[in-house]
Amino acid sequence: MRIGKSREATQFTAERFKSAIREYMEAMGYAQTTDSTIEGHPADMIFLPQANSPWPEVWVEAKATKLSLGNSEFVDEVRAYLRQWLLRTPQTRFKFMIFARQLSNLSRWESIWGNSLSPDHVIGWLTEGLDEASASLFTEPPSLKDVVSFFSETGIVEGTDLDLTDTANEKRKVVMTANEIRERAPRQLELMAQRSRPVSKKSDLLSNLLQFDPPGSYVLLGIDPISLPEIMSRMKGRNYPPYRIVEKGVLLTFETSEAEAHFAALNPTRQRVLNLQELHKTYPDALAQLVNSAIWRLLRPLGVGTSDNFHYFLAGREVVEERNRSIRTSSGDSMRVARPLFLPEKEESFPAKRRLNFVFHQGFRLRYRSLWSQHFIEISLSKMYTKDGITVIDGTRASKLDARFRNPNFDRSETRQRKRTKLAEYIFRSRGLADPKWFGLFRFGRFLRVLTDWTPDSVPIDQTMMDDYEEEASNGDLG
Repeated sequence: MRIGKSREATQFTAERFKSAIREYMEAMGYAQTTDSTIEGHPADMIFLPQANSPWPEVWVEAKATKLSLGNSEFVDEVRAYLRQWLLRTPQTRFKFMIFARQLSNLSRWESIWGNSLSPDHVIGWLTEGLDEASASLFTEPPSLKDVVSFFSETGIVEGTDLDLTDTANEKRKVVMTANEIRERAPRQLELMAQRSRPVSKKSDLLSNLLQFDPPGSYVLLGIDPISLPEIMSRMKGRNYPPYRIVEKGVLLTFETSEAEAHFAALNPTRQRVLNLQELHKTYPDALAQLVNSAIWRLLRPLGVGTSDNFHYFLAGREVVEERNRSIRTSSGDSMRVARPLFLPEKEESFPAKRRLNFVFHQGFRLRYRSLWSQHFIEISLSKMYTKDGITVIDGTRASKLDARFRNPNFDRSETRQRKRTKLAEYIFRSRGLADPKWFGLFRFGRFLRVLTDWTPDSVPIDQTMMDDYEEEASNGDLG
């Protein structure tokens, strides 16, 4: 493990290095028991785990220098540690760690101590210069497997005394944070249980269900008994209201004086007019299909794209002009619905055009719901991202972006309801003269309010969140 590489301590001494190692190991949960300068032990330092932890003791070789594998004195020291390790039973063996200010020839270290460990390189380095009898201790089959285990389990730490101290301090912060979480968890559990119990107090709950009255009359038209693709081909380029083919040769649409004219290409004949109750009894799913089709018709001229049943306001032109896209309602309220985010500019690229990273969109889903013998449009919100204001980003990159923009402090029910209200006003009330005539058959109301004798426990606006996601100010690439 390499810790830091940006600085070196002045007046770097062996004892100062040992002191930093001691601080590092204490932060990892160990306490020093032996020091070679005082007790003359073969190991420079020995550490035992604190609080009866089931970890092995640690023997440390400390090198406050640039350490090379070609150093014959270092090879002899490692052999001595290995002999001591092999003499012990597997249950009582120590963990060996090497701390060095700097390692020379890292690729060779990797082949002996690192992820690229090679048994041939290990044995070759360990036995170089030894006679056959001395080398046999390490190369005989009973020992060979243990020798490789010793090297693979050894910990290598590279860094200055300042690097070790900084790492120890960061480790202590993590431990303190973990302790704080453990202490806070029972209290948070108690608060969650308390909030799950409603408070006995009258409350006015505002839902995400927009009330509306659908058209009162529907007409069945007999048409040519042709396939759906052929129907779509004949109707291409024409302006017509939402419809459904309820059976071959029979079309259902809103009842108006122009119904037959809208579908003239299909040679229609008026068969029967149904009121709302008759429609529901005869074709139970037809109203939902007609209303959802009408919603899509209303969104199309507003510059809206769709992905997985969620809609988003397209922003291709706004991206080119490097600006946000906003919508404005008839009451004068505005709402940002798309925001291009650019990569950090480089000085040498100025004044060249900025490079786009991604575009954040306010996504939404609209769908018909029938509840309690009433009619609603359910408005759900989501976050969506595109590459260029048009092409949707999905999969892993979308998940990363979503985590970056997720912040409970800015995603409370009041904020969401304001967005829903503005979207509903813009889509269903702020309509112009170009609206199709059939749209006038709908009557839109307000979001459903429910009066109850209880209320949820309120959450303070400044409450600390267990999952504290923040929208970061920087626009770095998350791809």
